[in-house]
Amino acid sequence: MKNKWYYGAFILLVIVVGIIYVNSESSVSIEVDKDTKDNVEYNAGAEDNNEEYNTDDEDNNEEDNAEKLEKTIYVHICGEVVNEGVYTVKEDSRVYEVLELAGGLTEEAATDYVNLARQVKDGEKIIFPSKEQMETGEFCIDDAEEKLVNINTASIDKLTTLPGIGESRAKLIIDYREEHGDFETIEDIMKVSGIKEGAFSKIKDSIIVK
Repeated sequence: MKNKWYYGAFILLVIVVGIIYVNSESSVSIEVDKDTKDNVEYNAGAEDNNEEYNTDDEDNNEEDNAEKLEKTIYVHICGEVVNEGVYTVKEDSRVYEVLELAGGLTEEAATDYVNLARQVKDGEKIIFPSKEQMETGEFCIDDAEEKLVNINTASIDKLTTLPGIGESRAKLIIDYREEHGDFETIEDIMKVSGIKEGAFSKIKDSIIVK
């Protein structure tokens, strides 16, 4: 009878040890699975962060490129050129580059008068004189610029010498520059109330900004 009791106790002990072993294995498996899941989530998060970082870099590069492309100026070119007009160019452009946009010089142009290598300025007017004007002394760059009205400094009396500009419009021009500062280009005068493309086309060859 005693032997049977020992035998029963031994069997019970084996069962208990077996149950403990199985539970410990399950616990280890669950912890391993949890660690694996954490690693997967961490790696996924890292990849998302890298993608966001790369996207931000790309956006910044696009903004920088766009900013570089936006740095343009306006130059008025006239005289003995094929196509007179106002041209939009990069801020570091040279005179010869604007001249190319205007179709080059005419046969009557004085080819050695204007420095083609110099850098252009925003809002400036470049005049190419003819050979005849240079030979007769009819053309002088200082005289030519003196005849132009500087819309950043001109008085009401000076502004009213422009075609289509009366005292009321002249006063609006002065009021605008006092409120907003100097005009950066001659085209900016169209920001003044009452001066649109039609009025600008009449005065664009007679005005300048300095």
